[in-house]
Amino acid sequence: MANGSATLTGTLDAIRFHKAGFLIGKLDSGISVKGHLFAPQVGMEYEFRGRMERHPRFGDTFVFSDYKASYPKDATAIRAYLMENCKWIGPEISKRLVNAYGQETLAICKTDPERVAREISGLTSKRALEIAAMLRNNEANEELQLRLNEILHSTRVSRRATAKMVELWGHEAPDRVRANPYELIEAVDGIGFVTADDVARKVGYQRDGLPRIQAGLVHLLKEMAFAQGHTAVPTALLLDEGAKLLDLPRAAIEPVLKVLADNRLIIIQDDLISLAALFEDEQFIAKKLRTLVGQTLPPGQPDFEGLADDQRDALAKAVGSGVFILTGAPGTGKTFTIKRITSSFPNTRIVLAAPTGKAAKRIFEQSGLKACTIHKLLEPQMQDGHFIFTRNAENPITADLVVVDEMSMVDVPLMARLLEALAPSTRLILVGDTYQLPSVGAGNILKDAIASGVIPTTELTIIKRQDEGLIIRNCHRIKNGEDIALGNSSAKDFFVLKRDSEEAIRDALLELVGRRLADSYCVHPFREVQVICPLREKTSLSCKALNTEFQQRLNPNPPVGGSRFRVGDKVIQNKNDYGKDIINGDIGYVSEIDAQARTLTVAFENPERIVELPLFENELELAYAVTCHKYQGSEAPIIVIPIHRAFGPFLMQRNWLYTAVSRAQRVCILVGHREEIPKIIGRNQQQRRFTRLKAMLR
Repeated sequence: MANGSATLTGTLDAIRFHKAGFLIGKLDSGISVKGHLFAPQVGMEYEFRGRMERHPRFGDTFVFSDYKASYPKDATAIRAYLMENCKWIGPEISKRLVNAYGQETLAICKTDPERVAREISGLTSKRALEIAAMLRNNEANEELQLRLNEILHSTRVSRRATAKMVELWGHEAPDRVRANPYELIEAVDGIGFVTADDVARKVGYQRDGLPRIQAGLVHLLKEMAFAQGHTAVPTALLLDEGAKLLDLPRAAIEPVLKVLADNRLIIIQDDLISLAALFEDEQFIAKKLRTLVGQTLPPGQPDFEGLADDQRDALAKAVGSGVFILTGAPGTGKTFTIKRITSSFPNTRIVLAAPTGKAAKRIFEQSGLKACTIHKLLEPQMQDGHFIFTRNAENPITADLVVVDEMSMVDVPLMARLLEALAPSTRLILVGDTYQLPSVGAGNILKDAIASGVIPTTELTIIKRQDEGLIIRNCHRIKNGEDIALGNSSAKDFFVLKRDSEEAIRDALLELVGRRLADSYCVHPFREVQVICPLREKTSLSCKALNTEFQQRLNPNPPVGGSRFRVGDKVIQNKNDYGKDIINGDIGYVSEIDAQARTLTVAFENPERIVELPLFENELELAYAVTCHKYQGSEAPIIVIPIHRAFGPFLMQRNWLYTAVSRAQRVCILVGHREEIPKIIGRNQQQRRFTRLKAMLR
């Protein structure tokens, strides 16, 4: 035993489960083993390296991280191997073979089938040839595993990714990887540039080779798009970042831009560089919006009675425009205005949509109008192994008026697909809050569309509620750059708990969620309370650290089957999975874990549905605490927000705090450094997003 690892040797006696390269098997000793082994062979002898785990229901299992294989040597094991792996060989023929050839049985069957057919009764020449082919195939599989292990050992490539390579390329996989490791980026989900570069170093790939530089530049453009929101990047910035990433001079990188442009992977225009797909999407969005704005449509039957001046302006523009943008902070009457706009078009096919299920549900709760997610509206369907939206120019959405809420969350690719699916005569209403965080994905659609001046827009500024409470009042104070207010209100909906250390803040969060809020407000601590944190990782107040604490202290159910989840856990989906009707940001609760079947069942909210997922190969995370971006578009009765100087000034900007506070329906509680709050509000230098949409619209 060294560093917690041990060695276990035995013959694989049975395969209980094998999928995507993951094995659960039983050795001849009766011990269960599990781990990644993409071509297991019953009867083969293995030396596993790993550790023994005890499970209360299924007993001891040896979990291996690495292995070596060797062909069986004793007569009993050779007979078992032949019977398991070769058609036509049963107990009698296996006995004859071993009696005739002893330890050389496998080698002779594989290399000299004609001899076997002559000397062993019961085997024809045809059958002996088939047996030889089966044994050679098994040997080739074993050699393939060894060759890939040699290439990928000590790299960041997961066993799951290795299994995918074999599935795609079969026995050519090692040669394909050596020839161009950067091919892995597009071919295998989960492998990015850094991992491919790791493999390239291992196989001695040239550092200044064209495939490496191309892959590095495309990686940077994707990173800048989907992590920072840029749809276009200044040429000088891309070259500077490329030189750092690739550790090469700019002079070696710059000529590759032309190669990428000639291959239509990037578009270079006005000293800005875009991924071709994002350029084309922005171009299409601009063209389609201009077309919709320019159309002449019936004005509807507006009812202005009882509206404030800003709402009257909004209604007048909405009924007279092909596209209209409505914005405003909480409490300014956006929902009521939407209802008045939609009621202006009786006997009209109206569709309401939002980026998330929670936001769609909120539209229905506040307005009584049925709504769905944008993804559902576009009707995704599996085609040729991947999902496409079936609503498009040839099969448009059947609606005369489409209203899209929470537009600040919508990125360029999704907006392009939505506009593709709108018939030319459709009226489009875009609703959002420009003071919130921009979309997680690429683009800045709402702000760019408003800034272009091309689309009629109204911002609602008048608070419509008589006693708006401190949540709404503080949202407006934050957006206006003013410190929060805590007194002079009959409302008891906004509090600050002063705590100094990260440990004290963490303990206060656990106490609030675990006991105090449930006692004071009669709420469910998981379903009606949400903790929102700035950071996904790093610091003891990150989502990752807090989720671990919440799970250990608040969920009494035991771990099951080596899974990181427990029954009762609150979880969030991190990737669209249209086949299972779940999208990025959906929140649910683990209702069942089946370790033997390697599945877990999640009851998702908004809308309610039960989904079965693989126990390990899923896209779930714990969601007791989530980032603000993840919870954008959603609301909870009670929102709890840690505030600490350790989060740093880059992220803790005015729009972050505004977005987090505006998620609260009944109560908002800030826990931590009171003196940090005005500093956060004072920071309004949000990172600039380089985009083309504003210029294209103009």
